[in-house]
Amino acid sequence: MDKEYRTDKKDTKQQWRDAAVFNLTMLAAALGYMALMVRTGIFCPIRHFTGIPCAGCGMSRALGCLLRLDIAGSLSNNPALVPCLIAVFFMINRETVILSRLSMRVKDTVIFAGLGFTAVSYLIRIVFFGIP
Repeated sequence: MDKEYRTDKKDTKQQWRDAAVFNLTMLAAALGYMALMVRTGIFCPIRHFTGIPCAGCGMSRALGCLLRLDIAGSLSNNPALVPCLIAVFFMINRETVILSRLSMRVKDTVIFAGLGFTAVSYLIRIVFFGIP
């Protein structure tokens, strides 16, 4: 009986492999999108077509600054970069083995907190500072 139950589920190593492949695919898609942005010169489609900056405006510059360890530059370009990246990571891996030890309530809280911070940061930047 125990053997039948174990054959119905994927083994843990396979789940980790699937999660790794999925995350690498998402990373490749993001890099492909960034390459397309550079090639076309359209870095923010929303801003390009509407003239209104989106909540993600400045995140590419913020990520570049963060990778150079320029924390102040990263925060000035888009202070919501890190919370947004964490929320996206949790959204992508919500059902994978990577976050399997966390309850759905914790996962949802992290996602909503990250996206909420992004929204509030966007509103503050629009109203008080203008988005670069």
